[in-house]
Amino acid sequence: MSGSALRVRITIAVMAAAVLPVGAFGLLLLASGSPGAITLVLIALVVAALVGLAVGGLLVSGIVGPLRALEARLDRITAGERVEPLPALPDDELGRLAERQEELAADVARRNRQVARAVDAITAWAPADGAAALLERAAIDAREALGLIDARIDLGDPDAIEIEERVPGEPRPVSADLLSGREMAGVLVGHAPATMRWEPADQDLLELFAASVAVALRDAGLLARVAEQNARLVALDAEKDDFLRGISHNLQTPLARIRAYADQLAGEVAASGGTAPSGEPDRRPAIIAEQSERLSRMVRQLLTVSRLDSGVLHPVAEVFALAPRVRRAWEALGASEVSFELEDEAGGWLALADPDQVDQVLWALLDNAVKYGGGTAVRVRLEVAPAAGRIRLTVADDGPGVAEGDRERLFTRYARGGASDDRDGTGLGLYVGRALARANGGDLVLEGAESRSPWPGVTAASGAAFTLVLPAEAPTEG
Repeated sequence: MSGSALRVRITIAVMAAAVLPVGAFGLLLLASGSPGAITLVLIALVVAALVGLAVGGLLVSGIVGPLRALEARLDRITAGERVEPLPALPDDELGRLAERQEELAADVARRNRQVARAVDAITAWAPADGAAALLERAAIDAREALGLIDARIDLGDPDAIEIEERVPGEPRPVSADLLSGREMAGVLVGHAPATMRWEPADQDLLELFAASVAVALRDAGLLARVAEQNARLVALDAEKDDFLRGISHNLQTPLARIRAYADQLAGEVAASGGTAPSGEPDRRPAIIAEQSERLSRMVRQLLTVSRLDSGVLHPVAEVFALAPRVRRAWEALGASEVSFELEDEAGGWLALADPDQVDQVLWALLDNAVKYGGGTAVRVRLEVAPAAGRIRLTVADDGPGVAEGDRERLFTRYARGGASDDRDGTGLGLYVGRALARANGGDLVLEGAESRSPWPGVTAASGAAFTLVLPAEAPTEG
């Protein structure tokens, strides 16, 4: 009921209480036939009505005013605002209503403080510290945030955990299941002070807190499993590196002996005329030498990877010409069926890098061009960027090229080009090549489709082009 309606009803009631007795008395006067009774009755009725109106107004002001003040205060309480304590209250219905509102304000303020402390506690939890630390911290936070005397968290089936019965006058036992989704992790139990009113809102807050504990426990378990798996992966990676180092070193000796016997066999074949029993030229010693050299380079790649991972590979820079090393690398590759072209525009500039490591990069690039070029011509161009002090070596072929989706992964470990069905090799050539180039202060990049051709003015319709960039020195005058 609005204040205006209450005001009208009280005023009407008071006026009726004042006018009705006067009216009854007036009827008696009129019945007696007294002279001037009508005038007297009318005057009495008007006076009674005015008195009733005045008294009603005073009563309305004394009732509606405090009610409106209590209503405004209740609006502020429900909005979460802080309200000042009420002054001394009268011992009547309004006083008791105001007292109950004061209790409500205290409960709301207490619960707001509990919610704020609970939120602060939950956001401060660190599942990465482990489940044991989380349970210990959550029990302390439950006591401090929710105003409990004590609290503990028992893991396991909640049905198997005994909950105390409530004893009047004793601390009230409270509990809430640790529920995350449909998974029941345990139960949060504790005691609330005997003087504390435990209402449904308090139980709801306890259950929300327990659910947050369950979620944090689940996250802690997931993080622990991830950490365990990461540790296992690190251990496996270390074992793999140890294996690669061991197998690389152990393969070097038999490979050296194979090459030595291949050279001895080649000498014997040459001394006997260089022909096989069939009368054809005997290429068996050459094939053995080529394949053992190829295998030796693969072993060196594996050894280089292990040294890169352990951080013990340090370049020893020297000054040397790149073109002769490119020719030697191509001859060692033994790809006589593939056309080869070298265009040297270095103008006497010399590379400044570790020559053995550069040889590994050159062999990887040339081998890659032969393997994935589909038998097309392999072209190499040398040029310099004098202002930057860099020399650029580009190796290009006219094969099927590199798919856009493969461009980034080509320089990762064990990656092979998707354009060829050839699974020969380790898949480490470009990975090792880029790592060695960067270790020597340069880089190894795959040219874009619009600049695949290493020759100005020539557009390659297909194929791939890789560019090795190295520090360089200008030729010495005189």
